[in-house]
Amino acid sequence: MNASLSEKLAERTAITRTVTVGIIIVILVIAAAVGIFLATTPSHSTTTTGLSTTSTTQTTQSSFAYPVVTNVPQNLTDAFYPATPVTLSMYEWSGIPPQYMIQQFEAAFPNIHIQSTPNQDVSGLLSALDTHQHVYDGFRVLYSLLPQEVSTGEVMNIGPWFNQYLGYLKQQITPAAFKLVSAGKTGAMYCIPEDFAPVALDYRADIFNKYGLTVPTTWAQFAQDAAKLHTENSSIYMTIFPPNEPSSDLMALFSQGGGNMIVPAGNNSWNVVINSTKNINVINFWGNLISAGSVTAMNLYTPQYDKMLTEGQIASFVTAAAWYPGYLIEPTAPNEAGLWRVANMPQWNSTGPFVSGQISASCIGVTANSVDPRATFLYAFYTTQTPQVLPWMWVNEGQWTSNTYNLANLKYPNGSSVFLSNASYFGGQDIGQVYLYAQEHMPTQWVWSPFQITIQTILQEQITEAAAGQITFASALQNTETIMIQYVQSSGGTVVGVGH
Repeated sequence: MNASLSEKLAERTAITRTVTVGIIIVILVIAAAVGIFLATTPSHSTTTTGLSTTSTTQTTQSSFAYPVVTNVPQNLTDAFYPATPVTLSMYEWSGIPPQYMIQQFEAAFPNIHIQSTPNQDVSGLLSALDTHQHVYDGFRVLYSLLPQEVSTGEVMNIGPWFNQYLGYLKQQITPAAFKLVSAGKTGAMYCIPEDFAPVALDYRADIFNKYGLTVPTTWAQFAQDAAKLHTENSSIYMTIFPPNEPSSDLMALFSQGGGNMIVPAGNNSWNVVINSTKNINVINFWGNLISAGSVTAMNLYTPQYDKMLTEGQIASFVTAAAWYPGYLIEPTAPNEAGLWRVANMPQWNSTGPFVSGQISASCIGVTANSVDPRATFLYAFYTTQTPQVLPWMWVNEGQWTSNTYNLANLKYPNGSSVFLSNASYFGGQDIGQVYLYAQEHMPTQWVWSPFQITIQTILQEQITEAAAGQITFASALQNTETIMIQYVQSSGGTVVGVGH
């Protein structure tokens, strides 16, 4: 409008003084109005805990203005919201975010349309990236698989954008999540953390009371209690050890014990530390319990597992992620309401600092070939970290947020906590407090590698053989390391160190 007015003033030099004065007055009024708008528009919207999303702007191609959205920094919107409509294709493993969240985002940012591909097999993303062409603009993936996606060279390092526009989240998200989204590359960031999965000890309080067991604070005490329980009642096991879940349960135990699997040591160079002293300590502990019969090896999510859980033959879960209580134990064993409790994970060192563990969760990233990487980044932030998204995702999808600040502080409009509340199934205990504490004490040495899919395949085969008594658990770990050394080398990598 101002440019057009300048042209007219230049062309019509014969315009009367009265009209000129009138035009000047109009310009001054417009300028004052714009000044008032800029002065009253916040550069960073204050984080609130309401569940609604507000966009004060209806955007069309003929009239453009930046939306003002609750809990979204205005400088981020101004820099990343597209001036013309764009459609983003998102690879969304397991169907998250769901359509409800996508529609909420599109209502807040009407120039961005999301075309999602939910419920795809995790290998589909790797195949798409390997084409080195535009297939997806963004993706949701497990932390454990992110390094393999990054190894294609087709995942964008979003660290500079995150640091510039979302730096405040570094004080809110658990440091362990930032380590995982670096894909083992110092200073890099390839995803915005979404959920997280700290683990705790979920146990049957009635069984513990009946057999005189105290909640174990160390693994040594856990082993003693496991032997005592199974001796007094051979139909009950202290816990189960799942051979079919090495990529989650066993890795949680390794990470808590200070171990790792394959660690980057430079440009395509690796330390293969699968058979390290720390991991051997963990695997032998569980192998001894299984050999003694006080713990049973059993695959999760099987009819036998369901039967034992509902019949009270499982006294505890030692790597119960934050979503276990409400999304696994309670739905499977509704008859056991009021009998379960949650406690901190037992420790290897009774005098050292408390250390928890975690199983793999998910994050959302941007592809290198995105048609609009800035709009994709905006979507990734909104659907992973804004307070209006987190309550719905927790209640309906079991997504325990990576944002520790929001775990402790996010509330519904009525003042009740979203993540921290008394759970009737767990005898009225505020189990969220236990998981919050676990997330605040997460080890940060753990990294995933680009070889994770192969590791978990080989390790599952080896652990299954050990559980069947065909080999020792120590041999299972050694065999896995030997195979993986050969695999890394055959893939063109250099192994500079093994077990320690």
